[in-house]
Amino acid sequence: MRGMLKIGQLAARSGLSRDAIRFYEREGLLPRAPRTPSGYRLYAPETLTRLQFIKRAQALGFSLAEIRELLAGYQDPEECRRVKALLEQKIAELDRKLHDMQALRAVLARYHEACCQALATPQPPQPCPVLQLIHDAP
Repeated sequence: MRGMLKIGQLAARSGLSRDAIRFYEREGLLPRAPRTPSGYRLYAPETLTRLQFIKRAQALGFSLAEIRELLAGYQDPEECRRVKALLEQKIAELDRKLHDMQALRAVLARYHEACCQALATPQPPQPCPVLQLIHDAP
């Protein structure tokens, strides 16, 4: 069992908690680790590379289900087409979120301007015009 890593060693090297590693194993993102006679999990060194892949994929916005698919097709030459489709889907999703955030920002900027105008007058109106705008919004 030379070169094998106990869960604490794997956690320290990966920057993940032991619970996260156990969770990934339960979710099928990591192969089941063999155990020592005393019950300790032993992980192959390449498990660290797999954990780094999982972390990077999560940082890119992939769900665990999507990561499971990516890992399953890692050696499949057709996987590139599926990855391309998945990336197109992620880009479209980000575009929608960006559009929504830009619209929200525009509303907040208008409300901020209304606040600035109200506070520039000698006697700020009661109630706050922004609260009134929010109250009256459809």
